[in-house]
Amino acid sequence: MAQSVMRKIEELSEERERLLGREGTHRADAGDRGRLEEIDHDLQVLWDLRRRELAGERINLDEDFFDRYTVDPGRDAPGR
Repeated sequence: MAQSVMRKIEELSEERERLLGREGTHRADAGDRGRLEEIDHDLQVLWDLRRRELAGERINLDEDFFDRYTVDPGRDAPGR
């Protein structure tokens, strides 16, 4: 069974807070900063899915948590 959108948002938010805490004590490394960028991006996608869910759209994380601009921007992507 797929996780709920809010559960995934909560998990990523908690991980983000832990990484920001390490960064605040100057113990973060380049991998942590890269992971923060990934989390921030994923949270944007997830909040969009949550808004769609609230609007009545049926959301399945296994199928809908896919951002083609990360994987393959496609021919219609901006700047192509």
